[in-house]
Amino acid sequence: MKQQSLDAIVDRGLAAVDDDDLKTAEDALEEAARLGGENHVRVLHLAGMVAWAQGRLDQAAGYLMQAADGAPEDPQIYLDCAECLLSHGEDLDEAEAAARAVLRLEGADTDSIDQARLLLAQIRLSDDDTDEALELLEGISAERKNDAAYLSIHGFVLMNSNRPKEAAESLGRAVAVDPEDPDVHYWYGQALEVLGDVAGARAEMLKVLELDARDLEDHEPVSEELAEDLRGQFEALLEDIPDQVLKLVASAPITVQDRPTAAQVEAGADPRGIVTFVGRARTDDAEARLDSIVLMRDFLLDEIEGDDDIPELLMIGLVDELRRFFRLEGLEVATGTED
Repeated sequence: MKQQSLDAIVDRGLAAVDDDDLKTAEDALEEAARLGGENHVRVLHLAGMVAWAQGRLDQAAGYLMQAADGAPEDPQIYLDCAECLLSHGEDLDEAEAAARAVLRLEGADTDSIDQARLLLAQIRLSDDDTDEALELLEGISAERKNDAAYLSIHGFVLMNSNRPKEAAESLGRAVAVDPEDPDVHYWYGQALEVLGDVAGARAEMLKVLELDARDLEDHEPVSEELAEDLRGQFEALLEDIPDQVLKLVASAPITVQDRPTAAQVEAGADPRGIVTFVGRARTDDAEARLDSIVLMRDFLLDEIEGDDDIPELLMIGLVDELRRFFRLEGLEVATGTED
């Protein structure tokens, strides 16, 4: 009877997390801890999911790893552990172990196994193992292969396998199934760009700009003091790039704005780029013309945990734009040199 009561309480708490009702979830967690103890596998699972919903990723990962270590029979515990660790971008070995545990779990249903394979494909992709990622996706049930999650991940893996045509086909289907997911539009736009469909790519990136606007955090208007500080940090970074690259950007004025405009994205700017080059990007028929460099304050603030993160993120954004705008594909972030 006690276990049945505990299960009911935890189930109520997990449902509340799904419904973004954190007050009910917290109350259920407190009640479950009193009844089953803080170290009960199901209590740890609920604690992890509540912490995750609150944005406390480190604590969430800790609770969920403890829950998975308890060798539960519920595949959802392993799946939530793997997904949390993957979203955190750390402990990917632990994430992989949790996902693979589902594949070994007796009685795991087809849906759970499919979810584990999707997670494993993303984990293997993060380690640049596109071959195994594709093998894992191939093993997913036929019904799941019509879902937006499968189609988008499949397309993303294909892009990283240098198969842009197949990637575009899969991502185009994903967009049709779930047109409200900005990430899928972003990947689809990248695939179309590689295929030379510039108009199609720009249309997708404009859609990303529109959809991303729904989840924007509120920031104060860009102050002149902050703009001057960011310009100064960016100019300092320019001293670390090779002279042959520096001469391409040295004379361009640097401005700061909150986020890209539709006109900038329509002209080719990355709707999620921290650094944007304004002008005419290099083509097969013409050299690049750089008119100005724009730093996107909102994206920078959303990414950093502290001011010490700013230079690294600005450098990554700078190198990404140099690669795109001037077609310097061999430019390396770590060394600032070309291959």
